[in-house]
Amino acid sequence: MAATSAIVAISALALTSCSGGGGDAPAPSDGEVSGTLTGVFFSGFQETYEKIATAFEEEYPDVTVDFDYQGGDVGQLVMTQMQGGTAPDILTSFPGGDPKDNADNVAPLAANGLIAPLDVTWADDIPEAWASDFTYEGEVYAYPGALQPLSAIYNQTKMEELGLSVPTTLDEVLQLCADAVDAGVYAYAQGLGEAAAGPQMFPFAHTATLLAPEVPDFDEQLAAGEATYPESPWVDIIEIQQDLWDAGCFGEGALGRSREQGATAVAAGDALGIVDVGAVLASISTAGPDNSYVVAAVPATNDGDTFVTALPGFVTTINAKAKNPAAAQAFLEFMGTPEASAIYADGFKSVPVIPNDEYTPTAELEEFAALIADNKGMRLPTLQAEVQSTLNQQLQAMFLGNTTPEGVTESMQSAYKQ
Repeated sequence: MAATSAIVAISALALTSCSGGGGDAPAPSDGEVSGTLTGVFFSGFQETYEKIATAFEEEYPDVTVDFDYQGGDVGQLVMTQMQGGTAPDILTSFPGGDPKDNADNVAPLAANGLIAPLDVTWADDIPEAWASDFTYEGEVYAYPGALQPLSAIYNQTKMEELGLSVPTTLDEVLQLCADAVDAGVYAYAQGLGEAAAGPQMFPFAHTATLLAPEVPDFDEQLAAGEATYPESPWVDIIEIQQDLWDAGCFGEGALGRSREQGATAVAAGDALGIVDVGAVLASISTAGPDNSYVVAAVPATNDGDTFVTALPGFVTTINAKAKNPAAAQAFLEFMGTPEASAIYADGFKSVPVIPNDEYTPTAELEEFAALIADNKGMRLPTLQAEVQSTLNQQLQAMFLGNTTPEGVTESMQSAYKQ
């Protein structure tokens, strides 16, 4: 099951642009690992990439790393650069995707000859369950980075102050919402006003328990015309979202709230938590450094058997027209080393995709790492871009009372391209 292009929208908060790098264009490579290596990365993780770049330069002293860091929609920036012929050697991309899409995902980039296959020693170490996110037609095209949870992130300090505990069943989730209201806060600071990604977070978290284990080949059935959204666990998933809304779980003004505002509310203790991708934890920790936080799977049933949605976030690829392909290949090889992978995972508050004995999860991520080790991490379902957009829009409409859970799934089916 390939990861969806929706990952572009949910992998990180849009932060203020912070650029660096530039300089002279690198000289064409003659096969030696030397010269200038260029790249473009998300500014929110500049410190992480710089640590890896510094270590790389120590190993390859004849290479000068000149990376550019940008905020906002890095995926769209990369696509614009590639169309204009100005893309650097190393690219920020996203896993999986549909080869027919025009998106900054591995599959369409590889299918269109825009990125180069990798010549790396760690290719066979990618776990089979995740390999399709980074390969195309049998070749590896991306450094896989780290698995981040799509789960709940709780302000543990605020929870303890109020005498509340992380819920382990769906009923406990609803009770937490009621307890939060009684305490003058609210439970989940969802950015429901951010139409590109905010409403989908809770449903995506619930697919790990309600969809993936029950219908593991749902995407294949859907493509074959043997399944539909209205006749699938998606209806149950959307019904839970209505229950959460009715229970006041999201607080006042949720339909006007952005994900960034939601993260800030958690850091300030105005909300107990947020369901989002793990990369958001870094922003929350920065905004509320005196708090402790915990990442936990989101219950969707009352049987206590909860799975967690896991997804690779940013991946790293090589421009097929790189001016310094030798240095680019060397850098991608270096990123897969235990040292660099541990730096990457720590910076992204995630767990390395490639198993790594040098990585130790932080306290916040211990439960997530244990679930991954216990094979209870489930892939994000594949949603076509139009279906993902429809899901978000229709969830907003449902919360306004303009449609039903069944109506949401019927609209998703109508948007699906066979």
